Amino acid sequence: MNGSTLQPWQVVREDENGSRYRIGHCATRAEAQRLIQRLRLGGGPGSAADAANYLVERVEAGGGAHR
Repeated sequence: MNGSTLQPWQVVREDENGSRYRIGHCATRAEAQRLIQRLRLGGGPGSAADAANYLVERVEAGGGAHR
């Protein structure tokens, strides 16, 4: 290992048009799910955060991801 911190989980936001945006990387799946909870709570009712679909994906060593 090269001393970098591994963060194999990413949070992705998918909007109503199907566009996907990486929100962040996390060390654990639980941490990624907590990030989604914070994002949803921070938006308030009727906000764009309410309508967004958030996904947690595992990042593969080769750069790919799967859900």
